[in-house]
Amino acid sequence: MYIKTKCPACGDQVCLDLLIQESVRPANAESEIIDVQVMDACTASELAKDVLRELSGYVYDGITKTELCHILKDKFRILDRYCCDIIQQIKIELSMYCHDGIHLKYV
Repeated sequence: MYIKTKCPACGDQVCLDLLIQESVRPANAESEIIDVQVMDACTASELAKDVLRELSGYVYDGITKTELCHILKDKFRILDRYCCDIIQQIKIELSMYCHDGIHLKYV
């Protein structure tokens, strides 16, 4: 799961890929966090470029922002609240626009 945070050294905003290990107790359906590991750290634009490299088979002319958000969550473990930022980066990198607020089209 990717989250955004500030780098304690330089103060810049970075994205962290966290691996959260938890234990679920079936009796009362509570979960307990056992361990959290930082798997990767990068800037938002680096994350968007990495996602773009992997998205070649998924993005097409006319894809909806909702559909792209589902792909980002399912394939890349990006939280809902960061999908819009990544989609903005994707629009810039792929020269796309959103004329109706729903569908992404190539220029």
